[in-house]
Order: sequence, then structure tokens, then C-alpha cells
Amino acid sequence: MKVTKTTAYALHALMYMVRHITQLPLTTDTIAKGEGIPPGYLAKIFQRLTKARLVIGVKGRKKGHVFTRPPEEISLLEVIEVMEGNSLFDDCPLNHCCPLNHCECGGTPENCCVFAQWVRATKKINELFKETTLASVAWNHPEHRFHSLPESLETEKKKPKRQMAKPKMSTL
Repeated sequence: MKVTKTTAYALHALMYMVRHITQLPLTTDTIAKGEGIPPGYLAKIFQRLTKARLVIGVKGRKKGHVFTRPPEEISLLEVIEVMEGNSLFDDCPLNHCCPLNHCECGGTPENCCVFAQWVRATKKINELFKETTLASVAWNHPEHRFHSLPESLETEKKKPKRQMAKPKMSTL
């Protein structure tokens, strides 16, 4: 099982929010800079998280995002299912590893012993992810997981600050 980069970004962004919970609401730009996630991409991720009611956008002077309920009540499974869909473990692993789809078993646990084992294993993984909350993983995970900053932030760091030219005084 591999989760997509989108799911990894979502998890890291939410863990960042947990670690900075006293500073909420946080903008996606702030989170993106803190975690090294492309800001535009993170904004789209937060649209999905908002639609799923895991976070809500706050408008006004202190704009940004906050959790809709305590992070102690949001499971990793919820976040993964929002980002990956409910079918993360539904397919037989043999259907994906064979490029020509030569597996003739039909991909059901009843007629494929590999798929039957897969179903048993993924039930345990689902239970583990369901029991694990954002709050519990956020404090045990290193910050700044994504090693390189997006190019837009890299160039922003390298640009020298412009100094304003002093107005010339004319003499009469």
C-alpha cells in the first residue's frame, strides 16, 4: 500500500496545524512555507479537507483554517479516505503488479488466497489507522518532512531586498 503525495501533504499540513494549534487559524501559505509544500497544491488539498468537514475556513482579519473538531477526534483513516477514497484496500494486489492483467482469479477473497490474505491484513491496518488520531501522531513526527522548498519560495529567499532610493534635494 502506498498513499499518494497528495495524502502525504494533507497529513503533514494537518499535523502542522496540530503542532501550532495555539496559533490557529493558519493560512495555507503559512502551512506551505512551514512544511515545504507547493502553496497552490496545498490550497486545493484544503478545499477537499473543507468539503469533508475536517477543517473550516475562517474569513476576516484573522483568516485561515481551523479544525471542525478536536484533532484528538480525527483519525488517520478519515484523512486517508478523504484524500484516497474509500477503496484504498479494495483491489487484489495481483491485479496491479501484473502489467498485462494476466491474473485470472477474478480478484475476490473467495477464489484467491492472496487476496484473502490481503483483506485480512488490510482490516488490521484500517483498525490501526482508525485508532490513531492526528493529535497522537503530530507530536511524534519530525517537522519539515519535505526536504526541498518549492521553487517559488527558493527564489523568494534568494532575492535581495530592494532599498528605496533617497529623493534628490534640489537647491534653489
